[in-house]
Amino acid sequence: MNASEKLSALLRIADDFRAERCDALLSAADAESRRILGEAHRGARRRLREALTPGRDRHATEIADAGTRLATQRRLRGQRRLVAALDEARPRIEAALRHRWQTSGGRARWAAHHLAIAMKRLPAAPWIIRHAPEWAADERELAARWLQGHGIADVRFEPDAAIEAGVKVITGHNTLDASLAGLLADRTEIEARLLHHLGGAT
Repeated sequence: MNASEKLSALLRIADDFRAERCDALLSAADAESRRILGEAHRGARRRLREALTPGRDRHATEIADAGTRLATQRRLRGQRRLVAALDEARPRIEAALRHRWQTSGGRARWAAHHLAIAMKRLPAAPWIIRHAPEWAADERELAARWLQGHGIADVRFEPDAAIEAGVKVITGHNTLDASLAGLLADRTEIEARLLHHLGGAT
């Protein structure tokens, strides 16, 4: 092999080495660039999440607060509607009770119902039944006979101009007030029953 061939062979070896070395360096550079880009992307995503998290949390808090305010407003509206319904119902109840007392059949049902309650709650000692003045004598007589048939023989009826409708049964220190005023006196009980009836007791 002459000098020219040797030189050509050395140049080929040098070119091959250079090509291999360049490929290795390029591969390493490519891998490093991918690593750097990957870290950069991950870092950017992390920073974006960190930047967005307070906003998301704030947004979630605002939505929860708005939901709470809406629920409170709905509850208050519901309560206002119930209060309005109760305010409207009370005079209607009072009018219905007055109307019941104004009819003979209504008075009979009123007296029978409340005298039956009085028999369960009051002793069978002498009874005084104070009543609205328009309770007719024949109706009182029927009530007296009914009471006698149930063991209450000593009964005295007394008209009372202060009683607008209904009766008060008095025996000793015990009183069952089934007058209009007495029935309407316990506003809390009436409203509780109305709320139960309206389905608004919750």
